[in-house]
Amino acid sequence: MKKKYYNNNYFEKTNKNTLITYISNVYAWMSFGLLITAFTSWYTIKIPFILELIFLNKFFIFILLILQLMIVLILSNSINKLTAKTAIILFILYSILTGLSISSIFLIYTYSSICTSFFITSIMFAIMSIWGYTTKKDLTEIGNLSLMCLIGILISSIINIWLKNSYIIWVTSYISIIIFTILTAWDTQKLKEIGNNIIIKHNDQLKKYSILGALLLYLDFINIYLLILKILGIKLDKNKEEKENKN
Repeated sequence: MKKKYYNNNYFEKTNKNTLITYISNVYAWMSFGLLITAFTSWYTIKIPFILELIFLNKFFIFILLILQLMIVLILSNSINKLTAKTAIILFILYSILTGLSISSIFLIYTYSSICTSFFITSIMFAIMSIWGYTTKKDLTEIGNLSLMCLIGILISSIINIWLKNSYIIWVTSYISIIIFTILTAWDTQKLKEIGNNIIIKHNDQLKKYSILGALLLYLDFINIYLLILKILGIKLDKNKEEKENKN
């Protein structure tokens, strides 16, 4: 009689190990992307030529946004067609482009408020991510509702470009924080489902799915961070800086 090497316990253990490996890789890549973005943003303000190119050239900013959008669409819709190496390069490139586009925060806000906002964002993100991972409640309905609300926020923000109503800006900022914190939990739950259901045939496949998951959480984190910084950030005193430079 042949020995039974495979049983239900074996498959459950294998599936659990795959989930742990997948989720660990997702958060590792997300953290790596944030480090690249932070370094790029900080280093950009040290190079006057790049600063002028970014902030005095609206066309260049437009190109940055288009490139970011294209990378997100490629990774989201064509991940199975890409090699793991290509997916990693695109994710790193996206992190660099984001760093370039948000580098102005170092020229607008104090270092302490930048760090404080990052700390607050990290706590909020961790809490919502843990809840999304551990809760047994299906977050699909509330996640879809949040997406619809986000579309409404985007439309109102575009309209407000002409209205220039500061009240609308602050209201949409607070609502957007709520939306993205909810999306963090929902996205985490979706990634857990992916980890529970995917069958990893080779290491490249694991890397590609990990990059896609990292991008998803990265976008949530960056949006929450920028919104919190916008609300709580302390702006630099330009007059004080000018006096200090003269002295």
